[in-house]
Amino acid sequence: MPVFGIDNMLVGIIFFTFAIWCILISREIKRKRQKETDREKLLELREGVYNGALTTVMCIVLGLFYFIPGLTVALVNNTIEASLYLLYPTPWATFVIYFLGFAFIFIAIFVLYEWKTKKFSSAPPQEQKVHKLDKEISRKAFHILIIGVLAVYLIVGKLIVNSIYEHLITAAYDYWGYSSVGYDTITKSIIDGGQLVTMFGLMAIFELVMLLDLIRLKAPRYFPARMLANLYREKEKDTLGPHIYLLIGMLFAVVVFPPPIAMAVIAVSALGDATATIVGVTQRKRKIRPGVSKKTWEGTIAGTLASFAFGFVGFIAIAFAPVYIGYVGTVERGIMIGLVINAVGALLFMLIDYYTPKPILFSDNLLNPIIIGFAMWGVYALF
Repeated sequence: MPVFGIDNMLVGIIFFTFAIWCILISREIKRKRQKETDREKLLELREGVYNGALTTVMCIVLGLFYFIPGLTVALVNNTIEASLYLLYPTPWATFVIYFLGFAFIFIAIFVLYEWKTKKFSSAPPQEQKVHKLDKEISRKAFHILIIGVLAVYLIVGKLIVNSIYEHLITAAYDYWGYSSVGYDTITKSIIDGGQLVTMFGLMAIFELVMLLDLIRLKAPRYFPARMLANLYREKEKDTLGPHIYLLIGMLFAVVVFPPPIAMAVIAVSALGDATATIVGVTQRKRKIRPGVSKKTWEGTIAGTLASFAFGFVGFIAIAFAPVYIGYVGTVERGIMIGLVINAVGALLFMLIDYYTPKPILFSDNLLNPIIIGFAMWGVYALF
């Protein structure tokens, strides 16, 4: 029989490892900054250092969320029943570890192929000119696809979780010990299938893109997605990509906050930001702070309104689902809570959009989930 909890400990160690890599990248950016003389470039590199440091802290926090409960179960109550209450009930954390192994294999195959063919050395990819609107839409496509998280929460999660645990409880697959627990006990213990599948999906994507981004920074010859390098802004070419910040922010929201709050935060962070950027690029008329920021009032106002609308829809869609209705009590109360917390979230979104990345040298992809998430959670607690 397995040692229950050790799989969650390993997931925690994966986050700790990513945190160490973020520290090393931040130190390297700091060294580049010491050699730089251009004032604008100095600010951009400082932003990279700060973002790397905040990403490090978030990785450590998430690692502790998995490692400490896993260690407790492994040492105090090494049973299948206890493991059902971990963030990743057995065997979900094992799936995360397996996926990391598949990511390493995929990258290793590409590295061997490139090393053998020397394709990059003989014909390195050239910089391509991309229209600004096309670039921003392509960059924000990842944000927009996040609406799929809602479908995972409401539909896919329950189907997948029930199927997996019904499969594991059969006599032929009794390795984990589920047959001694009972299917009813399992399904009652793992109610939030949407959150579970969402955590796994986000973690799997985060593992892959983090490894790829480390390769982009340290060994660009072996970076499999070379054409995507054209989508990076100049200031992002020496730092972690913005999709890393978005993913770690989403993971933080899903793990730390209750499901309705997490969904509202994700909608605000991803879809509100995408709206602000696209509208700002297409309707660039009135700059917020000429000479300081390229952001426009059109983009900021559109993003604020979109963040309120998308956040409200995301909140009530989750809160009104039968399994989550306990978070709000009644439909009328849920609507009231949704309106209030998303009004607060939209206001904070506008302030963060206004003050980033200058003078606040952090990515809004990191600040939105943290600041808006805790503010929404605090207001929700008042109800």
